[in-house]
Amino acid sequence: MSERHVAKADALATEWHQGELRKYSHEPYIEHPRAVAAIIRSVPLHTWELVAAALLHDVLEVPEPARSHRAEVIRDELGEVVLQYVLEVSNPSRREDGNRKTRKAIDRAHLANASPSGQTLRLADAVHNLHNLNELSPTFAKLYAAEKQLILPLTLSGDATLHLRVKIIIEEILSS
Repeated sequence: MSERHVAKADALATEWHQGELRKYSHEPYIEHPRAVAAIIRSVPLHTWELVAAALLHDVLEVPEPARSHRAEVIRDELGEVVLQYVLEVSNPSRREDGNRKTRKAIDRAHLANASPSGQTLRLADAVHNLHNLNELSPTFAKLYAAEKQLILPLTLSGDATLHLRVKIIIEEILSS
């Protein structure tokens, strides 16, 4: 694994998430992509490109022109494969596309075209997002778990262990 490239991805993610906090835990946002990267590292046959993409998986969910600039930097610094994975898991919906239900449908349609690696990355993101959400916000946890339940059929080519973990966490949240 190219630790130099992973370190570059971490530096970019740290810069681009500077000052951001997680909504319910209020921890520095960078801790989320680092946790997702750690989950990806636990997956057999992970690549440095997928670990780097895990670190950068949320950085393109910003308005233009920042989105295009960041995509160019990722391509130039880390290559087309990393950018592809980040694009596969970046939600394309915007507030102006409609209500949350409509936006999430747009995002699922986009996810349906993701590669197995992109699906694995989406599952790792879900594992971390779901892991303590029920403690932090039980009401939102139920909504989010129901939304994530809808991605399960779209991520069958992703890592099977992560897929099962997401499924179990969702079931626990929805039955509580």
